[in-house]
Amino acid sequence: MNRTVRKLVFLVAAFAAALQTRLVAQAQPTGTISNDDMKVVDFVDLEYPQLARQARIQGVVVVWAKLDEKGRVVDATALSGAEVLVPTTLENARKWRFQPNAKEAVVIVYNFRLTDAESRSGCSHFSLEPPNFATITACANKIQ
Repeated sequence: MNRTVRKLVFLVAAFAAALQTRLVAQAQPTGTISNDDMKVVDFVDLEYPQLARQARIQGVVVVWAKLDEKGRVVDATALSGAEVLVPTTLENARKWRFQPNAKEAVVIVYNFRLTDAESRSGCSHFSLEPPNFATITACANKIQ
């Protein structure tokens, strides 16, 4: 690759990164969302991602979600978390519904934990602690 092409590729990549940063910054909340503003109307259970369980990846994923006027999640962005857990949480968050609020946004905290228990069924358990703390627990070891 010659110098001109490399420079052009670098400039395009830099522009794309700057644009993405600006779009994400515009989409993020500007203030605190009160717990009182986050009332779950409906949610969908989440299974522990198989790849994450096999790799023994645990941790917290924090998701910011934009709501429409009816409280449906219309967009979701991961603010932090293990990369392998993010796609599953974003897909799940888009299925939730909240009471509408003035900020038209909520935060969902997903807490992924593995236990040393053993199971033939590949156990996974989902629980929600209102207003927005979801815990997904799974057995680290599956008996074959």
